[in-house]
Amino acid sequence: MTGVTQMRKLMTAAFSFTAAIFIAHHFLPYNWPLICAAIAAAASPLGLLFYGNKRIRVFIIFLTFAVGFAWSWAFTTLFIAPSWHFHEENASVTAVVTDFPTKRATRGYRVDVVIRQEGTPNIGARLFYFNETDLGPGDVIKFTANFRRTDGPDGEQRMDSLSARGAFLTAFASGNIEIVGSEGALRFFPKRLADTIANMIGRLFPEDVSHFMQALLVGRRDGLFRDTALNASLSAAGIIHVVSISGMHVSFLMSFLALIVKNKRLFSVVGIPVLLLFMAMTGFTPSVTRAGIMQVFLICAPIFKRERDSITSLSASLIVLLAANPYSIASVGLQLSFSATLGIILLTTRINAGIAEALRSNKFYKKKAPRAVLNFVTSSLATTVGALVPTIPLTAYHFGYVSLIAPLSNLLTLWAVSLAFPIGLVAAMLGFVFYPLGTIVAFPVTFAARYIITIARSLASVPYSIIYSSNTLIMFWLAYIYVVFIALPLLKARARQYICPACLSAALLFIIILITPFMPGMGGTSITVLDIGQGLSVMITSGEHTAIVDCGSLSGENAGAIAHEYLVGSGRTKIDIMILTHFHADHVNGVEFLFSRIYVSALAIPERDGSSIAENIIELARSRGTDIIYVTEVVSVSFGELSLTLFPPVGFGDENERGLTILTQGEISMLITGDMNSSSERALLRMYDIPDIDVLIAGHHGSRHSTSNELLAAVTPEIAIISVGRNSFGHPAGEVIERLENHSVIIYRTDLMGHVRIRR
Repeated sequence: MTGVTQMRKLMTAAFSFTAAIFIAHHFLPYNWPLICAAIAAAASPLGLLFYGNKRIRVFIIFLTFAVGFAWSWAFTTLFIAPSWHFHEENASVTAVVTDFPTKRATRGYRVDVVIRQEGTPNIGARLFYFNETDLGPGDVIKFTANFRRTDGPDGEQRMDSLSARGAFLTAFASGNIEIVGSEGALRFFPKRLADTIANMIGRLFPEDVSHFMQALLVGRRDGLFRDTALNASLSAAGIIHVVSISGMHVSFLMSFLALIVKNKRLFSVVGIPVLLLFMAMTGFTPSVTRAGIMQVFLICAPIFKRERDSITSLSASLIVLLAANPYSIASVGLQLSFSATLGIILLTTRINAGIAEALRSNKFYKKKAPRAVLNFVTSSLATTVGALVPTIPLTAYHFGYVSLIAPLSNLLTLWAVSLAFPIGLVAAMLGFVFYPLGTIVAFPVTFAARYIITIARSLASVPYSIIYSSNTLIMFWLAYIYVVFIALPLLKARARQYICPACLSAALLFIIILITPFMPGMGGTSITVLDIGQGLSVMITSGEHTAIVDCGSLSGENAGAIAHEYLVGSGRTKIDIMILTHFHADHVNGVEFLFSRIYVSALAIPERDGSSIAENIIELARSRGTDIIYVTEVVSVSFGELSLTLFPPVGFGDENERGLTILTQGEISMLITGDMNSSSERALLRMYDIPDIDVLIAGHHGSRHSTSNELLAAVTPEIAIISVGRNSFGHPAGEVIERLENHSVIIYRTDLMGHVRIRR
């Protein structure tokens, strides 16, 4: 009983401390946490109104709130505030590189550094640059850059994933980076070891699984991120966590080590250094650090003759982590890792017992062999559900979707992951000793990886494998699920009594999916320019028909994911025709993602330009059974209450001038000219009779070289929509805005208004 009481006290302290830090960094201005700390400390005598353990817990709540608020303010003042004078300033600094550079999806590179400045603490920063430079951990560099805070300017606390990892500035280099020395060979050994292992993994495994295995084993995900279709499939299947190094991987590592080292004392001697090395190799990310600290507590418990209590270790690890960096509270990985672990600890045993109770009377279950299989399946299912229950709301909040297929995909793949992770590491180690032996051990792991990838791709392609929180009915359904299944245990319902609510929940979801297309605002004819940042994606709907023009972004947004969310949220399960004006990344880099999530009947494109982007898209379309239309002459498409006219390229030279033009006529008339400049616009007007239109999609994201006076005078649009996001090109140009205003055109911008929808 004493142990339980101590556990509850530590849990109370952990949650109070966490809540104080969360409130301080999300809602309070700079100095307010100190005031709140004083108020909480002053209110702690209220504990005298209670008796026994309640009195102690009330004292703990108020005092840990006070400590949390005070430490939040002190950490910011001591370690973060010195970086604020860099905000929106150009400065020349010296820094130490702490990781290997990563090539960005759009252009340029990024790398994490620590800025050294006399008289102030070291400041973590993420450096963005464009000129390729051979950098590595420990390199001392000098550079000039424009700096921005990641924790929120002007004293307004805005948590950021970078600050959660200890990077409190972003730096955009304005020139070349000079390497002036190196240091910390021992300190940065784990990072260099991780890079060496990642390179060995790339050699041992075939190309189709090498990026997956690099992400799985050492957390290198840049190659996986470039495979947008696979990344999308893993997300939709609800198993993206297997390649996000987290507590699960720490558990796999220590479980595998425990199989080799049986002696508990020897295990602690070997296990803790191995654990610390693995944590350092993965960059001490908050989720891995949380799991690592928890494992250290569990390993050390027998040595100090203490009980191995998971809740106590979990609570203590959270306190230690937030004490080291209160900003890590914003880490989505930490939130998901902590919630999943807590769910497994609290729920898995109960769920497993409930399933066993329901199966006990079954004659099939009484046979030994079937019982063993069922026990394995139910145990895996209970663990999966235990982890998903507390993490689903967080996933819906942070990512805007919930994977309905996740329980099945986790059940089918986690056993393979638990084998691929340790054996893959062994293969990598053996590869350094004797390369042929490493390839032999890697051979079965390759099949396990292919199995996981195949399951992810197959389940992700199931219609409505994910649902989006942007659909209000879905959020009501999700809330209903949690209310019902929280109430049932409180009412001490038996296992069989869960069947009816579960069936009703499934029926409600089916009804929501059926009625979504008929909800107000979902039908009719509409044109929507999606807010995907610096890029273009236009959705055209008419009745049951759906078309999309372009799908790409340079701002870091996943244009394919945004387009898919919009489609599913509108109850649409296929695209009748996808039209690509040309093959620049800001118009097509979301296409592969979109293909992986939804069926596309036809693809209309200009003649292939020989680029790898064009060839990849064409090959992808063929593999999906999509009809390909090469627009070399005017093509007319009947489209519900609209007609679509596709004009072949009219310009020469740059690919921008060799793109398609799209005209819609009917209930809404619209013209899309892609990225063509003014000379090509004039050529279009000379070659074809373009009628007056309602809506013009401003050319080239508002570039001054497009949307000419001649075009505006010829087509007389009522509305112009500019698809634009943060960029270094000066879009939209002041000249374009002025031209549109001079022609009395109403201007809408996606960067200011979000999705822009015109409907009839």
